[in-house]
Order: sequence, then C-alpha cells, then structure tokens
Amino acid sequence: MRYCFIILMLFTLKSLCAQSLKDAGSLFAARKYIEAAEQYYALGYYGKAAESYRKHIDAQPGKRKAQESESIQPLIDRMERLERMVLRCEDIQIIDSIIVDKSDFLKNYLMSGEAGSLLPGGESVIYENELKDRRFFGEKRDGQASRLYQQIKIGSDWSEPQLLNIPVDSAGSDDFPFIMPDGLTMYFASTGNGSIGGYDIFTSRYNLHSDSYLAPTPLGMPFNSVYNDYLYIIDEFNGIGYFTTDRFQPEDKVIIYAFIPNESFKPLESTETGELVSRSRIESIRNTWKEGKDYHAILSKIRESISNKPPVIKKDFTFVINDNIIYHTLGDFESDAAKKSWQTAEDTYKQIQLLEKQLDIKRRDYSLGNKSQKQALESHIIPAETNLEKLYKQHSEKLKETRNLEIRHLRTKQ
Repeated sequence: MRYCFIILMLFTLKSLCAQSLKDAGSLFAARKYIEAAEQYYALGYYGKAAESYRKHIDAQPGKRKAQESESIQPLIDRMERLERMVLRCEDIQIIDSIIVDKSDFLKNYLMSGEAGSLLPGGESVIYENELKDRRFFGEKRDGQASRLYQQIKIGSDWSEPQLLNIPVDSAGSDDFPFIMPDGLTMYFASTGNGSIGGYDIFTSRYNLHSDSYLAPTPLGMPFNSVYNDYLYIIDEFNGIGYFTTDRFQPEDKVIIYAFIPNESFKPLESTETGELVSRSRIESIRNTWKEGKDYHAILSKIRESISNKPPVIKKDFTFVINDNIIYHTLGDFESDAAKKSWQTAEDTYKQIQLLEKQLDIKRRDYSLGNKSQKQALESHIIPAETNLEKLYKQHSEKLKETRNLEIRHLRTKQ
C-alpha cells in the first residue's frame, strides 16, 4: 500500500511540475520576470531562474537598473550556485522512502550494531558508537546556536560534554552528527558553513596531529536541497545509508530515504536538464534504479539481518573473578565491600585516563618544541610520569583486592 501511495504521489507531482513549468514559461514570455524566476526556483530550474532575474534587471530603465542589480545580484549568484550543484548531481540508487512524523523518525533508521546507534536526546539526536564508549550530539548553550559535543565513557560513567574542535560558522547551528567506524570521518547537519537552505549535510575528518576537525565540506545533490536535510548515516556492514529531509512535506512530516552508498563520487552521466533536475529533487526513486537490480530484495535482506540479530547483552566492563565467573555491570557484585573497592578502582582509572591524555598532549608539544620549550615541558612531564606509575600500581592493587573480596564472599555462601 505504501509503494502504491508513493507512486501515485510521484505521478501527480510529475504532472504538476510539467504544468507549472509551462506556466513559468508563460510568465517569462509575458515579461513577468520576477514571478517567472520564483516559479522556476520552486521547480528546481535554477538556471532559468537566474536568466529571469537577469532579464528583469535588463528591463529596468536608467538608475533603477543599478538599484535592482544591487538587490537581485545575490539571488542570481545563489541560483547559479544551485545550478552548478544540479549539474553535479550524484548518481545514487535510492531503494526506499518512507514519510513519517518528524517527532518520531528515529525508529525508522534500521542500523546494524556495527554502525552504532541513534538515541533520542531532547531536542537533538545522540549518536553512540559501536563500542558504546563515545557519544556525539548537538547542544545549545547560553542561548547560542547549537554546537557539536562528545562524551567519553570512563568505566560506567560519562565524562562532561567536550566541545568538538571543528571550524564552524558562528551564525549557524550544527547538529545530527554521525561518526564512521574509522573514528575519523564525521557527517553532520548545519544551517551555516555556506548552507544552501535550512540544514545541509556536511562531512569533515578528524586530524590526529592537531586534535581538531578539518573545515567542513557540503555534500552535493540529491542529499542537500533548499529544504532541511540531515542525519546522514552509512551502515557499512549492510551497505546502506539513510538521510532525512522535509522537502515537499507538511510541517510535521519528514521523509527518510534509504540508499546504496557509492565507494566514490559518481556524477550522473545525463546532460538532459529535466533528468538532472528530477534526480536532484528525487522526484522518483524508481528512476534512480539500475536495470536488472532487485532493490526490494536487497532491502528485505538488510531488514531481515537486522531484525534477526541476537539482543546485545549490557556490558559496562569486563572483570574476571575466576575461570567460571565474569562480571559486566556493577549490579553483578554480591559483596558490598567488593563493589566499593571496584568503584575506587574505577575512580583511579579515570585519573589514569585523564593524566594519560594530558601527557600525550605535552609529549606532542615536546616533540614539536624548541630547546627552551622542551626544558619547560620536562618539568611537567617527568613528575606526571612518576604520578602515573603510582596510579597504575594503585589500580592494580585495588582490582586484586576487589577480586579477593568477592571470592571470599562467594565462598561463605557455599
């Protein structure tokens, strides 16, 4: 039933577009250039919109021409940029689409555990990696635009949110992050950074040497549009990707597209304007399919592999008590004394991780510094290394104590 509705909707949309394109041509012929430009823009014919705006300027008399040029030239520049994007539209096979409530769209992202998970986070969406030890999300603070943060799990606790070091447009909001399994490639949505309208999808890579992300690069069409496009994810394990958009939807609805990711960018080979516009706007998902491919079977196989996967057992940590007993959560401990000892060991481990991170930064600065800078850093590095050795020893002793306390308690129950 869903596919019949979508096919009917797309057939109706195609008919309306054809009629509207004819109407835009009539407006242009009648020298109603502004109205024609707005109509062409709404239909995705950005080159024709730019031409209409230019005709409007040329038609103005005397000083009015300069005034109109000043106000309309930015619109022409935008239309020309959009037209270039249409001409570079990527050849992507979209295998499914579903219209859902905007307030409850996350559950329609079918992801394998290897791709991580998406969690509701108030006004934002939280991305948690496969190991469940890192979270990424957008958050507004002090009335400012949303920025991207991460949290690191240390033991059973999450660290304070840390602002990601990524070049951003201060006037725009950044949200909906997704990190690829390589831990370096990030996709996110932004209303800044040169967005062509609302949220656009961007990508960036983490630079290990500078502990920062590179300048964001926007994806092209059909992923981005003059509407809101966001939450782009790639499930490499199943060879499928998703993104959400509100293009052509009522205010409370969005459409989620499932697609087959390309290994590298593949532009459409077509030079026919109507074909390029249609594909850039995703007017028909069937027109994106390759001949002889059964995309319904591909989608069914992916859904089956995800739904039949065994449930994941919660594991906050792995702690071996003896050859037959392994604990994964704080609730596994039966001895209160052992539980307290474990928590002390966890606190020590957090100190170790923090000190190791600080030392890594100082060692990197040391390797890049001049002679005087190295001498100054030595006075910090050597005491820190000594302190780290003490913490390692304390942690090891506390783990041993925890294990012995739990074993003694278990023996008393026998």
